[in-house]
Amino acid sequence: MKKIAVIDLGSNTFHLLIVKLGDDHTFETTYRERVFTGLSDGGIDIISNEKLAFGLETLRHFKNRLDEYQVIELKVIGTAVLRKASNRQLFIDEANKILNAHINIIDGQKEAEYIYKGIMLLPVLRVGTHLIMDIGGGSTEFILVSDGKKLWSESYTLGVGVLHNLFHHDEPIAKSSLLSIEEYVNATLKDMQDILKNYNIEFLIGASGSFEVLQSMTSKDIDDNSISAISIGEFEEIYSIIVNTNYEERAKLQGLPLERVKLIVVGIALKKIIADLVKPSKIVVSPFALKEGVLSDMIHE
Repeated sequence: MKKIAVIDLGSNTFHLLIVKLGDDHTFETTYRERVFTGLSDGGIDIISNEKLAFGLETLRHFKNRLDEYQVIELKVIGTAVLRKASNRQLFIDEANKILNAHINIIDGQKEAEYIYKGIMLLPVLRVGTHLIMDIGGGSTEFILVSDGKKLWSESYTLGVGVLHNLFHHDEPIAKSSLLSIEEYVNATLKDMQDILKNYNIEFLIGASGSFEVLQSMTSKDIDDNSISAISIGEFEEIYSIIVNTNYEERAKLQGLPLERVKLIVVGIALKKIIADLVKPSKIVVSPFALKEGVLSDMIHE
């Protein structure tokens, strides 16, 4: 069976997914890896020299894996920081050379479309009315779905790198900063709030690494192919712990990866604002997101 691959150059994390294709358009994961590169650390206006170099080194490592697994087709996707950073072209040109592939820089709506397609590969999430939320370093995508159909989607510059740079200046984060985040997010999402008033949301579906933190901090198994559910009570407890601890204390929390310690505070604050808005029965963490949506397109092309 032939092997194809997707590389997702997220603003915080780079993902590599290699799969074997079946004759019936199914796929089996052969290899997956993610590396927290933090390109959006400090915001998305410019990529620091340190993060730029580390990002390129990560792609050299990915290229070795692609060669090792004899991948015959590759698609590379770039998102928010590679849309906005003033020195993005320097990174893109070098990355193209390393991978010997063209990086597709997509806009926020295309990003949301891929996320939707990836999550809808999971049959259990094609029933009911849900709000999908994918928090990145530079942007956050929202997709409203009902019985598997996309009703609305939008991408907002509300990534954790952006929010941290704007609001997280104290440890623990100041209560006034949390209020400022809430005011900022509510103002940014005014159009979405107007739309969601007309729907009863069953699940808030999280599709990013920061949602997986909820899994690990509640000691739930992380499965690459199945969802897991977090109760609102569990979420509220984790929220309270994270916003009331400083960096050193968060670094010692069980289930919180060290690479998430810096940005998790604004990330969970954003989740709390959305959970309070839509009042879901629970938060569902999806193992599939953008890269699986890209893969789906590749298979059907």
